[in-house]
Amino acid sequence: MIRPVRTIPRSVVDVVHAALGDTPVVVVNGPRQAGKSTLVRGLDLPGRVEMVSLDDESVREFARLDPRGFIDRPVDTLIIDEVQLEPRLFRAIKASVDRDRRPGRFLLTGSARLLSAPDMADALVGRVETIDLWPFTQGEIAGATDRFVDLIFDAPTQLVRNGVIGRSDYIDLAVCGGFPEAVRRTAGRRRAWFEAYATTIVQRAVLALADIDRLAELPRLVRLCAARSAQELNVTAIAGEIGIPAKTVDSYLALLSDAFILKPIPAWSTNLSAKVVRRRKLHLVDSGLAAHLLGVTAASAHIPSAPIGPILETFAAMQLVRQLPWSRQRPTLWHFRDRSGKEVDLVLEHPDGRVAGIEVKASSTVGERDFRGLRFLKDRLGPRFAYGVVLHTATEALPFGDRLAALPLSALWSAGQE
Repeated sequence: MIRPVRTIPRSVVDVVHAALGDTPVVVVNGPRQAGKSTLVRGLDLPGRVEMVSLDDESVREFARLDPRGFIDRPVDTLIIDEVQLEPRLFRAIKASVDRDRRPGRFLLTGSARLLSAPDMADALVGRVETIDLWPFTQGEIAGATDRFVDLIFDAPTQLVRNGVIGRSDYIDLAVCGGFPEAVRRTAGRRRAWFEAYATTIVQRAVLALADIDRLAELPRLVRLCAARSAQELNVTAIAGEIGIPAKTVDSYLALLSDAFILKPIPAWSTNLSAKVVRRRKLHLVDSGLAAHLLGVTAASAHIPSAPIGPILETFAAMQLVRQLPWSRQRPTLWHFRDRSGKEVDLVLEHPDGRVAGIEVKASSTVGERDFRGLRFLKDRLGPRFAYGVVLHTATEALPFGDRLAALPLSALWSAGQE
């Protein structure tokens, strides 16, 4: 089904409004084409508001030549879209905020992690709140706010309910992903959009951060990362395959992460095992983009050799990542594995120390063995272990003992909805 993207509300809107109510500078960060401009343009803001975009070359030239004059406007809130394209503005914004610290004066959007840029980090520390905006969650597409991240800590029994869709439906959702333009298009037209994103848009996003020598290699590097989505990051192996020094590959991967193309998930440990693996797990920012780069469609996903397991894990991981900005709990997301083979795909750690574990299975059947890693965490953590779930592609929700359950993947977005 094609859904008109402009009608889909974003769950992070209340977070943005709250930040504008008490912080001079608010940044909405996220991948290109995730809907940042649409979000800020649709905000109901008091007073005089003006929006300018640095994607416009003449506007960008004005900002470059006269940063202070550019931001000196008779408005209550100045919205600057794609602000990373002119870093000189950060110092001018700092000077302006130092003179007038009223909240909500500047609302900036960026397709890069702006606080990782030295100019911005140094200029705006203590004056800025950053909010990540990702592609749509499945809850947003359905017109609801996803609550899985909160419920797994506060009311996990509410998660234990049957789903209404099956494996083929989950595959359809995963290969579509959540980018607004991909959601709007038919499957055939979606492929053309993903191809443009994997080449032109990726290069443009990285160029906004740094001049690099091998720009033409970036699309190939992103495809290699897609082939390793949901796997632990091995820079040496990628470097050997692409023929670029490992140090260079590592710097390019960092740029792709800062540009919201890749989402590395760090390894988690609290000394549960002396053999814990410390490598990050690599995910592309969107399962639809990963599926496209791997040549996986809804039809070909049923071929036994198709990498549907990693695609579904990336799909699930990114549903969690996208919920974090509006979660009341604000947990951090990790993965866990030790060298003895015990692993948990995704680990949420609450600020109070409680831990929840999530395993993702492409199978429609779940057995006791699928809980091996979760039981290891539960036994080692004791009362700190909040809950553990194995997400699968069938419809049944089944308890598997104390603080453990097998749930349909749709629990990620349907739990807690009326």
